[in-house]
Amino acid sequence: MNKDFTKVIMNPIRQRVIQLLIRRGTATTSQMLEELQDIPQASLYRHLRILLEAECITVVEENKIRGTIEKTYGLAKEAYGGYQKDEVSGLIQSTLLSLMGSFKHYFEDEEADPIKDILSLSTSTLLLSDDELREMLDEIGQVIKRGVDNKPSKDRKERRFTFILSPCEEE
Repeated sequence: MNKDFTKVIMNPIRQRVIQLLIRRGTATTSQMLEELQDIPQASLYRHLRILLEAECITVVEENKIRGTIEKTYGLAKEAYGGYQKDEVSGLIQSTLLSLMGSFKHYFEDEEADPIKDILSLSTSTLLLSDDELREMLDEIGQVIKRGVDNKPSKDRKERRFTFILSPCEEE
């Protein structure tokens, strides 16, 4: 994985497009605009072009509709598989740096209110077999999916939920 690829997928709008495609499998630009209502059309097209150029997504179908071509996008499977250990390490470190930057920006705002914003951080050490862990991850995925599937509304705020699962270092 090169730094350009990491930079491409670390953008919040592009992450939302990727999440949408993970959830739906495929989507047209119209479907994306319907679900990602806060993203202007021109901005969405620009981010789709960047994702296409980086080979993160692909056009899986083209349909002619009233003289224009409607493209259906999907994830490029080869873009996310087969990473080497150092590439995965780089992606994780880039993600953590991005999170650190987000928190730094948040706390620089004098009106930031961690209690009102329900800012939280927790860590737990679990004793689970691989099967128990997979079952737990499936359950967590179902809970998270409920929030991912929500449509924008005046009462909803974007919230980043970061889940990191790692082995414990033995002492």
